[in-house]
Amino acid sequence: MARPRLPVGTAGKITSRRDGPNWIAFCKYCDLDGIVRKIRVWDATKTKAENKLRERIRDRQAVQGRVNMGTKVVAVGEKWLSEFREQVDLGNRSGSSLDTYEHRWNTHVKPRVLGLSMGDLDAGRVDTILQDINRALSASSAKTARTVLSGLWGYAVRNGPLKINPVRDARPVENRKRRKAPRALEVHEALAIFELADGDEIAVRQDLPDIMRFYAGTGERTGEGIAVRWEHIDFKAKVARMEGNFVRTKADGAKINDGKSENAQRDVVLADWLVTMLLNRRARVAAQRGIASEALTGWIFPNSKGGLREASNLRRDWRAFRVRHGLGDWFTPRTFRRTVATVLTDALPARYASDLLGHSRVSQTTDTYVGRKAPSRRPAEVLEVLGGDLKEGSKGAP
Repeated sequence: MARPRLPVGTAGKITSRRDGPNWIAFCKYCDLDGIVRKIRVWDATKTKAENKLRERIRDRQAVQGRVNMGTKVVAVGEKWLSEFREQVDLGNRSGSSLDTYEHRWNTHVKPRVLGLSMGDLDAGRVDTILQDINRALSASSAKTARTVLSGLWGYAVRNGPLKINPVRDARPVENRKRRKAPRALEVHEALAIFELADGDEIAVRQDLPDIMRFYAGTGERTGEGIAVRWEHIDFKAKVARMEGNFVRTKADGAKINDGKSENAQRDVVLADWLVTMLLNRRARVAAQRGIASEALTGWIFPNSKGGLREASNLRRDWRAFRVRHGLGDWFTPRTFRRTVATVLTDALPARYASDLLGHSRVSQTTDTYVGRKAPSRRPAEVLEVLGGDLKEGSKGAP
């Protein structure tokens, strides 16, 4: 039976023997072109010669982009990130995801794999790393670290003879803290906050009253509200067109992307009170610029110089407002998004809220955004039909 050929990018058995005063170590190696070539090295002792040959094999594989069990984890991680950057440049991946993965890699994962080779990074070691990050930081950080480790192992499988990604065999990351229920506002609470903002000179100067009402009337994400322009509002149809989402990444800086999902670009119907608020705002801004209202273009909620507002600056102003009025740290721009989800699902089937918020799944709306503080009376009212002839205070059947 013929001897099986070497797989591409792998070496055969190492053989060593004396060669004059030194030792020679040699093996066969299958290059990327499929041709098997012999590699030879010499050194003073057998052990030194064999180790030198192993280093030569490793270097040859590194030059060819191959990954094996001896390749350093750090090297594979950097190559995976480089591959991810290429996908960002092609528009196939998000720049914000790249920023997140680079941060988790450099601060949480890389320090825990320094000196390790891919052969050391088995399922048990991966599990230890993830559980350590979970204990020291949070479940969220550990889950992102798991994505990073899975990504670099995926790169290794694609670029070498390795066949299995052991990250999948590590235990799931469990959240040690009880997940807090989404916090939404009652209608009277929202109206009270609007009143606080209207009477706050700093908030008025920072456009917070109008911004809060816009979020409350549309349920938009923070970046979507920043990205809306006057050209996106159809006042006759009472519809706002959501065209994108503000993001800032290290690679591209501040920009408007296409949104977080396929449903991100959508038409959002506007309540009459919100249309009135926007019409009044348009008239006021147009008068300041000395132009007709209908000719007004640009960002609806710009920065102080008329340019694109930074999400981080909006959150900073929001926090300051929260502190001035003694509101808890739960009160963020996203609070109104949860409020919209809750108000709508109390009155309509959940798919209406899901469509308005731009979610790809109805379950995302109900599980993540609907906030419950007090039980609704509506189920009890519906179940009244099962009471039959029983009246309050009457006795049931014996």
